[in-house]
Amino acid sequence: MPRVLVVGGTGLAGRAVTEEAVERGHEVVVAARRVPDDDAEAYVPGAAYVTTDLVTGAGLEEAVDGVDVLIDTSNGLGKQAANVFATGTQNLVHTAARFGVHRAVLLSIVGIEGSSYGYYRAKAAQERAYLDSALDTRIVRATQFHDFVTAIFDRGRPVGALLSPTGTRFQPIAVADVARVLVDAAEGAGERDGVLHIGGPRVESARALAEQWKRASGSRRYILPIRLGGPLGSTWRAGRNLAPEHAVDGAPYATWLDSRA
Repeated sequence: MPRVLVVGGTGLAGRAVTEEAVERGHEVVVAARRVPDDDAEAYVPGAAYVTTDLVTGAGLEEAVDGVDVLIDTSNGLGKQAANVFATGTQNLVHTAARFGVHRAVLLSIVGIEGSSYGYYRAKAAQERAYLDSALDTRIVRATQFHDFVTAIFDRGRPVGALLSPTGTRFQPIAVADVARVLVDAAEGAGERDGVLHIGGPRVESARALAEQWKRASGSRRYILPIRLGGPLGSTWRAGRNLAPEHAVDGAPYATWLDSRA
């Protein structure tokens, strides 16, 4: 079985990918800025952990040494994102190629192409870095995670509300379903330098999803419609965050909420 490196393996998507790869019998190495304790939520039994900083390059050689394929689920917040996705990705792909890693799988986002939203521009630059590299690359663009949509609603907590972006639909997907596709790609599914789009099983309005969250949680918070401004709001209202023709047979939002409850 190929030895798999999961970059950013202590994050939400990275943990799910690590669990999936370990369950399939792969030898898994996780590269992260902070190695979790073995009793922490981010820790996955059966995986090895290496402290790595993509931007400075610290620990990268140790992380990629002996690895056959890498899965990149790295993330950055705010201004840090551009640095991680630009400098960090260049450091990673060059080091990986030098150490003989033959395949790379990158987690990306549906709808980033052509968007002027800063985070999406940074992700597009990250995609180009992989496609321009010497690595056999597969890019998986996913719609918003169930967890992400829930986090949007929950931003209204300080005012006792659920925030619901108006004129917006989502196609939320379970992180576990995304992880399966990423590990499939690591095992060879898809085409070299190909881009695969995946989305959740249903496209629903933000309002309908907020109502599902409210019912499942028993919350008494009211749903507050808001118009999301800026390039991200424009991208979502245009429906560019959706991929209905690439829906996976996975857990819809309501089912995911019930499993959490």
